[in-house]
Amino acid sequence: MDFYVGYGSPPPPRIRRFLRRVAAGALLAAAAAAALIASGHRELPAAHFEFGHVRSFEGLVVADPYPSLIVRREKGSSRYFLSGPGKSGADDLVRSVVGRTAALEGTLVHREDQAMIQVEPGSVVPRDASGPPPRIAETDLGEHYVEGEIVGSKCYLGVMNPGSGITHRACAAVCIRGGVPPLLDVRHRDGRREGFVLAGPRGEAVGNRLEGLIATPVGVTGRLVRKEGTTFLFADPADIRRLR
Repeated sequence: MDFYVGYGSPPPPRIRRFLRRVAAGALLAAAAAAALIASGHRELPAAHFEFGHVRSFEGLVVADPYPSLIVRREKGSSRYFLSGPGKSGADDLVRSVVGRTAALEGTLVHREDQAMIQVEPGSVVPRDASGPPPRIAETDLGEHYVEGEIVGSKCYLGVMNPGSGITHRACAAVCIRGGVPPLLDVRHRDGRREGFVLAGPRGEAVGNRLEGLIATPVGVTGRLVRKEGTTFLFADPADIRRLR
């Protein structure tokens, strides 16, 4: 029987062949395990949180029913949802300037064509604007049945990635209770995803009425309204049904 001590002279031929086979087998097993693990991972969405990069913004502050900033551009306009630091909404930060033009500072959170500003406390300043505030364009899309997942908009748009699913349920529930706008994450037929802003049938905030419905597949019939490029779903939370 061959015997070999690692710090001694080179191993006998038979042991060298055995070690080569063991090493090759271990490498193949490791590669197969890596491929198997990678295949089980889902691709993360292109969602971003510009942590540490504070920008300046100016636009019309609305609360319909959650605070947003409407920024006018040469062609159309952009809507930015507003939140406070951490898991809080921006209601108290912008209450005095709702319906007015204001300047503010904050950190941008964005995913595809939807965005949010995490407002810096104390940075909101009203701006003088001549004439009445611009009208918010609305398009009533009628009543529809839709399915999706209720998520906290702040994490969904990029503060966490992925900001959805059962592992994110507790975080989303705290954010929504704290005033962060709730969204219904809907997948369109072309594969594109969009967050519908959830509001009550009269356009009221419903964050405190979604307990037990967050981060799980749900279905509901409600009225869809398009405002400045953002889709709102007006529905009674009592009519939202879990699908499993």
